[in-house]
Amino acid sequence: MSALVERTPFTNLNPSAAIRGLLEVIAKVVSDLYGLVKTVMQQSFIQTATGNWLDMKVREIGITRKPAIKTKVYLTFSCNESAAQNITIPAGTICKSQKDSNGIDYRFITVGETVLEEGKTTVIVEAEAEQPGKAWNVGQDTITRMVTRVTGINEVTNAEGYLIKEGSDPESDEQLRQRAIGVWETLGLGGTREAYRTWALSVPGVIAASVLDDFPFGPGTVGVVILGENGVPSAELINEVYQYIKARKPLTADIRVLSPEIVTINIDLEVTRFASASQDTIENDVINAITEYSSRLQLGEGLIIARLIDAVMNVDGIYNVKIVSPVNDISVGVDHFLMIDNTNITHRVKGRSYQDGSIDGSGGDESVATAEILDVNKETFSIE
Repeated sequence: MSALVERTPFTNLNPSAAIRGLLEVIAKVVSDLYGLVKTVMQQSFIQTATGNWLDMKVREIGITRKPAIKTKVYLTFSCNESAAQNITIPAGTICKSQKDSNGIDYRFITVGETVLEEGKTTVIVEAEAEQPGKAWNVGQDTITRMVTRVTGINEVTNAEGYLIKEGSDPESDEQLRQRAIGVWETLGLGGTREAYRTWALSVPGVIAASVLDDFPFGPGTVGVVILGENGVPSAELINEVYQYIKARKPLTADIRVLSPEIVTINIDLEVTRFASASQDTIENDVINAITEYSSRLQLGEGLIIARLIDAVMNVDGIYNVKIVSPVNDISVGVDHFLMIDNTNITHRVKGRSYQDGSIDGSGGDESVATAEILDVNKETFSIE
């Protein structure tokens, strides 16, 4: 606007002036062009590209984003007594899981017609999730509700060994970016550690992989430890990874694909909350925060107490956190995977200073049986 006044006879630049409106239209176009340049520059490199732009960049090196896949399970249908005649369980029979902590249940659909033969009480049927995604990786004995009724069938469940294939979400931008960067390690004539890791991560359903390249099973052997969406990978996923790597590895390498050894721990912590915070809300949010922290752990990554405290301290309403057990950080081997099993929480309340044992505010993390207001000599208080 200053340049317009200096170079032209126009002086009225009030909002109602026509020249003001024309100038703003031109300025908006210039601003949009600069915004486009910034976006194009950011999306031109694998390290900073996102979404569809990243998909197009990685296609240049021959890879694509791993899609979401459906969970596949075995369901056990049973009747109270031996069947008096053959009972047909048709394809498309719908069962669903018990509701989780968020009140959500997940539906599974049988993929083929199966017959519970006369004289038997149970039959195993293959089913798959209604939608793709890791949320359908439900626990054992949780798929217990029949939506489609089958005459003669009284119960359904997903018993031990039920998981055929883990479901997974679409590959995230960060996962795709790291895999794309690792692709360069696969272009050599030999098989480097990073090449084996990148090959394993290229299989849908694998979320982490570590490589044992110090001849763990004898001369020429390489071990690849993989982690699935549900922790321990299914036999089908292990076989898929083996076949994928076998087609790309050096001829002289003897490849073994392994499940990680699971290390489970319990967490005991003491949480001090502000008096205004709800205990039930705090407990639910803390458990969710620890679950989220646990879900981000990778193969060979141990428990770092400071990181766990940081995750819990991000919960609204928390004043202080003390990890009672374990006392120290926990380290695990490269072929181990750490899982947090149970979380036990002890609650304490942070009171106001006049509710505690001393007026100076010390002991603020102490809970008290009664709220007693101490006598204060007002004459000793003044504003300097």
